[in-house]
Amino acid sequence: MKRVADGIYQLVTPFPEFSQEEALRLRTELEAHPRVTKSLPYVLPYLIRDGGEALLVDCGWNTAAAQAALAAEVQAAGTNLADVGTLLVTHAHPDHGGMAGWLREQTGCRVLLHEREAATVESRYVHPELLLDQVRGWLRRHGLPEEELQELTQASMPVRGFVAPVSPDQALAGGEELRVGGFVFEVIWTPGHAPGHVCLYERNHQFLLSGDHVLPSITPNVSLHPQQPGNPLGAYLESLARVEQLTVRRLLPAHEWDIEDFQDRVRAIRAHHEERLAEMLAAVGEGATAAEVARQVVWTTGRYETFPPFMRRAAIGETLAHLEYLVEQGALRAVEADGVVRFTRG
Repeated sequence: MKRVADGIYQLVTPFPEFSQEEALRLRTELEAHPRVTKSLPYVLPYLIRDGGEALLVDCGWNTAAAQAALAAEVQAAGTNLADVGTLLVTHAHPDHGGMAGWLREQTGCRVLLHEREAATVESRYVHPELLLDQVRGWLRRHGLPEEELQELTQASMPVRGFVAPVSPDQALAGGEELRVGGFVFEVIWTPGHAPGHVCLYERNHQFLLSGDHVLPSITPNVSLHPQQPGNPLGAYLESLARVEQLTVRRLLPAHEWDIEDFQDRVRAIRAHHEERLAEMLAAVGEGATAAEVARQVVWTTGRYETFPPFMRRAAIGETLAHLEYLVEQGALRAVEADGVVRFTRG
């Protein structure tokens, strides 16, 4: 547990493959010696306490180790899980809201989630059969070879074992105010990484709780997929510009560590996507599918062929988000023939 300011505490809960001891050690090491890691060892929930009220922002995976870690971290901050009246989940990915259902059962807390995320919970974690059919067709349409199709279609199913799904008590739209004692947090809708991702901004203290929207050294996956159609990279860059207008004294992200150089980090993220767009435009060459382009890109964490199935699928989704952005900008065209989409120069 780290006290960020009076009444604001940064907690640590581990990913399933890490112990809490490893997560705490890595959190300390990474803040002292920042570096890009190939895997995420922990989540950083935030506890806000003032005047007898307590708000928890994100929680972590639904594992016994993470549950015990959260309880211990909250206790180290001077209270108990039972005193948490509200849980806000920045988005419905399992590392952020996996424990939400368990936490509500244990404490009776209200759960807040953006309306667009609430719409995906059942189809992802309760009855995923239709979504799996959609994913299979989507992967085939974007050039995935048949020999990879089954593996990548099922790639996210194992995480369901680490999720206690829950429907929110309040579905957010963005623009709401959450008051915790003297703290006033504005809910800012920041789609891109997830269709209903939200950040929290405390204007008086100039803190931004950014979830996965802005991270200190890595960039969030921004993917086009059946539950996030349209132009997600365009939405992400618009969301980035929206928070860039804020005066942020300290960024409190859901991974890595907290930072003060917020504006520099936003500029670096924008530059990263400009470089990635140029790389993908070059990789299209005379024409290519999204799966073919994903294999050519040099990703921050390695090459496509070295990735496990879930990361390969994420790479295809992120490739598609960039290619669709280029289509929207007029630099590429998407041409479908025999059920397969190929991208060509506009």
